[in-house]
Amino acid sequence: MGTIVERKSKSGTKHRAQVIKKKEGEVVFSKSATFSRKTAANAWIKKVEKDFDAGKLTNRQIQTTVSELIDKVIDTQRKQMGKTKSQVLKTIKLFDVADFEVASLRPADLVEFANQVAEGEHGPAGRSPSTTANYMSHLSGCLNLARPAFAIPFDRRVVEEARETTSTLGITGKSKKRTRRPIPEELDALMDFFVRRESRDTRAIPMSKIVPFAIFSARRQDEITRILWDDYSQEHATILVRNMKDPGEKEGNDVVCELPPEAIRIIESMPRLTDQIFPFHKDVVGRQFTGTCRFLGIRNLRFHDLRHEAASWLVETGRTLPQAMSVTGHKIWSSLQRYSHLKKVGNRYENWAWMEVIT
Repeated sequence: MGTIVERKSKSGTKHRAQVIKKKEGEVVFSKSATFSRKTAANAWIKKVEKDFDAGKLTNRQIQTTVSELIDKVIDTQRKQMGKTKSQVLKTIKLFDVADFEVASLRPADLVEFANQVAEGEHGPAGRSPSTTANYMSHLSGCLNLARPAFAIPFDRRVVEEARETTSTLGITGKSKKRTRRPIPEELDALMDFFVRRESRDTRAIPMSKIVPFAIFSARRQDEITRILWDDYSQEHATILVRNMKDPGEKEGNDVVCELPPEAIRIIESMPRLTDQIFPFHKDVVGRQFTGTCRFLGIRNLRFHDLRHEAASWLVETGRTLPQAMSVTGHKIWSSLQRYSHLKKVGNRYENWAWMEVIT
């Protein structure tokens, strides 16, 4: 007998139909699909059962579910999987689509999955189109490996049609480029807070140095906490950034980046107590920054915005895009293309009073 399970969401009620056939207690056939109307689900069940009884689906082997496919991809993966991708794949297994057979997936099933992601099931409500697109991308990557890697029958056109549909409907989309930069008053407030706290507590993390170093070096918070003294060359004004974030490579992407004089000055002011220049955990640095912004009433400013500030500053002080890339570590011009419209406006950090205080 076929079964129908109703699920209500913001996009309406969905009906998941499933037909399971057993022989001597073992499942010999299983197929499922989701429909907007219950009548359509019932009609589908009748057709599948009729085809099975007529022998058209006899001896059909049990198909791999989406959840099982994800496990296969993870187990077979030889490259180190990024933290975000690993978490997304783990979360996908909580959605209805995880129990669907890969071979029976239709574009409508993937569109429904995208709707569930966007509506915030199994996570924060109201996921953005870019976040939803990220979920679709990781699921699509697994599905596209089904046939060539595991001999699981799957038509890649299902993925193509579903992604085109979700994009047309606005369920998925590209992320908007952030343009948030800290204004001088905000930086002054942050620096004053950090300097005062560090003067009272010598054990406090030197955020008064980490924040400006992030601006002058264009380094991400996890990169800052990984830099070793051995990776730094005052003579050549460079640092070796190990495993720099890159869409194509999750490890082994070591890049030598130029250091502006301001960044070198901050490094030289740090005591050599450990192998790391900034021997602190990246999450602690992030929490310190976010918590202080919240305490000071500074809204919508993220630590990563300091990297955006760095790229803007590099261009504004007269560097060409290739020269700016030698500091930021970007490999392609398009990553910095949005800064090309900036005109040289001088160095907003020239004679910055806080440099004398922290160094």
